[in-house]
Amino acid sequence: MGVKQRGFALFAAALMVSTSAIAQVAEREGVIISRSQNNLNVRTREGNITVVVTPSTRIRENRSGALAGSRDSNTGALIPGLIIKAEGDQQGSTLTAEEIEFRERDWRAAIAATGGTQQQFQQAATERAALRQAIIDGNEYEIRQEVTVYFPTGSAAVGAQYQEQLRALARAAPGFGNYRISIIGFADSRGDPAANERLSLRRAIAVSNFVRQTGAIQPGRVLSPSAMGETAAAPGMEAPTSNDQARRVVVRVVTPKGQLTQ
Repeated sequence: MGVKQRGFALFAAALMVSTSAIAQVAEREGVIISRSQNNLNVRTREGNITVVVTPSTRIRENRSGALAGSRDSNTGALIPGLIIKAEGDQQGSTLTAEEIEFRERDWRAAIAATGGTQQQFQQAATERAALRQAIIDGNEYEIRQEVTVYFPTGSAAVGAQYQEQLRALARAAPGFGNYRISIIGFADSRGDPAANERLSLRRAIAVSNFVRQTGAIQPGRVLSPSAMGETAAAPGMEAPTSNDQARRVVVRVVTPKGQLTQ
């Protein structure tokens, strides 16, 4: 090989080495294993990487359901156990993030698994209450299945005649995809209104516990029970025609409007 050829070969080899060291734009999805200040240790299918969060990194939270949409978030939301999608310049096993996205439901799951701060739990509870109210209002959700449980005067015990209906509803619910279970308790108008509201809540909680204990429902799918007290009916419900019909709990499997069932 001549001097010129050897020189060209050395130049080409050096170019290849320098090119391989240049950061490449990449998108990686994985779960945060640990965090040290602005460095996230993320486990991906390709292996562990370090995701570096800078002041210019955009962090986005994506929501579904009644609060569907995307909003800006902050580094405080990036906790161990959270599934994220990071995009930016990657060099070796280090990715400097330009944007990080995560789903709100994954954040809730991470909070539940790791034990979040009181402020984080309060935020999740507030958002969950908004979802529950949207379902009660009936404007954004469709009813897929419904069971009404009636109660004797003063009782909050779930009658044996309704238990199999509730089991059947629980077994069917996962087949509706992105479902939630709404549980609303009522009382008749006799007696003290405050006591009736408490009784309607006890009834709703009893039904909620029974549905959860069937083992057929995924965690987070049953919304907190709602107490309507002496209120005749919620939107989309027929008003009772007697006190016997008023003492009830309405259980509904609902999905966002426009969703196709599986």
